[in-house]
Amino acid sequence: MRAHVGLASIGLVVAALLVSAGSALGASPSAIWHMDETSGSVAKDATGNGYDGAMQNIKRGVTGVSRTGFEFNGTSSRILVKDAPGLRAGDKDLVVTLYVSFTKKPIGDYDLIRKGLSSSTGGDWKIEIMPTSVGSQAYCYWKGSIASKSKTAGPDLADGRYHKITCEKHATTVALVVDGTRYSSTKTIGRIDNTAQLSIGAKAGSGGDWYKGRMDEVSVTIG
Repeated sequence: MRAHVGLASIGLVVAALLVSAGSALGASPSAIWHMDETSGSVAKDATGNGYDGAMQNIKRGVTGVSRTGFEFNGTSSRILVKDAPGLRAGDKDLVVTLYVSFTKKPIGDYDLIRKGLSSSTGGDWKIEIMPTSVGSQAYCYWKGSIASKSKTAGPDLADGRYHKITCEKHATTVALVVDGTRYSSTKTIGRIDNTAQLSIGAKAGSGGDWYKGRMDEVSVTIG
């Protein structure tokens, strides 16, 4: 009986931790791009929600973390996904994950994925690679109706190996996770409701901050 009560107590603690971490961690992805296409000009959203991306100057069929991935040339490669209500985080939890492999440190920064710009009505969010004294580090940024927050952390990622980067926004916390190591802060961001395109590998519009390297398994989870 004591063992049973102990396990139940542990279960309650685990459940509480999951709730405090945010429901999106256990939710199904709103969009996921496996980047397994070897031809064509569309990066398919594997969820069936229809958030397919238009590819521009992407090299397909390179080595990925799962099957194949995409390679971005650093000057004109990107994927653009049309805005839709299901891609707007609002006040819900937001978890964005991707894998990258690169060797060249950015001069400015690499835009890996973003929705909106600093000028966008309704806030914005993004994942970047930022040049620092450490090397090429993962960077998250969120701007909402209440506040904004950025986080730069982790090791130098420019070693040619695939690294997993996750950015999370929850009700009262944000986090950057690099290869399983979590860097979190208490912060209430508020709503992020912009109607901008979602872009992968560079800014939307006229471009900029072009990523040079490989990418695979990109997902956005809102819930």
